[in-house]
Amino acid sequence: MTDFFNDNPEQTTVDPAYTGSRAQAIADGEIVDVTEIGSQVGFKWPVAITKTAWDNLVTWSDEDSERQVPQREKSRLYELMSKCADSVRMRGPKCDRMKFHVQRVPRDGIATKVRTAVAQIVAHPGDAGEPVLTIRMPAK
Repeated sequence: MTDFFNDNPEQTTVDPAYTGSRAQAIADGEIVDVTEIGSQVGFKWPVAITKTAWDNLVTWSDEDSERQVPQREKSRLYELMSKCADSVRMRGPKCDRMKFHVQRVPRDGIATKVRTAVAQIVAHPGDAGEPVLTIRMPAK
């Protein structure tokens, strides 16, 4: 596997959530603001997660717990944020984006064991030029 930092041109693909106002993307549900939990795990800048990453890594319902394994969506989010923060701390802020691994049970209706997923955190300017972070699924 390649290094997690900016050594791969596909990592610079622009996510659709970045094409307009961040505030509007949050209002439209394209990205989910998770700044509060982000600050709990050590992030000093506002943090959001794209809808695609949220659906893939966080979403979990009572029906999912009945079909697969008991879990809580809030716990999945906290685990994701913790793994992301740990990865940033371990590698240091050497670039504007990096991939990291998170263990989660896929929401597929049948899986009961954790699998590794790859996510990406991107540092970029917010609506007023302030630094913000967005967690997304990396480009393939």
